[in-house]
Amino acid sequence: MVNPQRTQPQIPGLPGRAGRSAIILNKNAKRVTERVRRAVINAAPDADVFFTESLEQARFVTRRVVDSGYGTVITGGGDGTVMNTIQEVLARIDQTGGPRPRFGVLKLGTGNAVADFLGARNYATDLGGFENSATRPVDLLRLDGGLRTTFCGFGWDALILNDYHNMRIAAERFAVTRALFKSAAGYLLAGVGKSAPALMIKRPSWNVRVVNGDSIGFRLENGKVAQRYAPGETVFDGPTRMLCAGTTPNYGFKFKIMPYADKTAGMFHLRLINMGAIRAVSHLRSLWRGTYQHRQITDFQLADCRLEFDRDIPCQVAGDAAGYRRTVQLGLDAPIECFHNGG
Repeated sequence: MVNPQRTQPQIPGLPGRAGRSAIILNKNAKRVTERVRRAVINAAPDADVFFTESLEQARFVTRRVVDSGYGTVITGGGDGTVMNTIQEVLARIDQTGGPRPRFGVLKLGTGNAVADFLGARNYATDLGGFENSATRPVDLLRLDGGLRTTFCGFGWDALILNDYHNMRIAAERFAVTRALFKSAAGYLLAGVGKSAPALMIKRPSWNVRVVNGDSIGFRLENGKVAQRYAPGETVFDGPTRMLCAGTTPNYGFKFKIMPYADKTAGMFHLRLINMGAIRAVSHLRSLWRGTYQHRQITDFQLADCRLEFDRDIPCQVAGDAAGYRRTVQLGLDAPIECFHNGG
């Protein structure tokens, strides 16, 4: 391992890195403290560690890591940060045509949906065991042929995230509120103070038409195939309050909202939920475990589809607010190889 000075991103290229690991972490992330940074460096003596401080630095580092041919890229943080790193790596590979590295995900975020799916434990323990761990393929969703992720959502959940995002931007003006909105309390404040009243009073819903893509699709009942759809067929046309899609089952905090996401390789789980908030809360335990079934929950397994909403709908990607959409094309990218611990 080189000394901690090598964590600075001003590196034009590191040739001969095919057998080495690169660790890329956001230095400003709440859980990537100075203590954690030291522990990461000590736990991975044979890796090159890069701590970035902005999106621009992160893009610079990922380009250099790809161009240098690292065989393994390890990242951590919230799901948005994890997927942004993976997206940047793969986007650079799209440009260069080089081989894809293996990926490792450290449990350093709040929700940790991807890390939990891969069986991540303590970051120091995982760093010491990655090279001896097995890998598994993980399918990736692509939105409109571009952005990659393992899950996304539209409707009520995305509305809360968009409200939180907007309130956090406003809170940046003052030190006290800035600190508040970097914690779980800020998210709770956004949900309870702004989003929940709107959802309870207005109970917004959207009409969505889901058109199957070029492959066979399935509608599921209790996890079993209940109906098959031909390519180009409309599989759903009706109201929904929340729509989620994913290749991994969790939304974070081990909330198994898409229990069939990883059941069939080359297909993602699309779930539409049209129940009210009171019913959802009253069955939260079984919803959390992914076992709740109801006529107002409709499940599909698809390889690609087009979503057509009757008006703009809030969107979230990997747990980060992503504005509003009217139409979305969902498809699958080639799977990536990720270290896992039986998750």
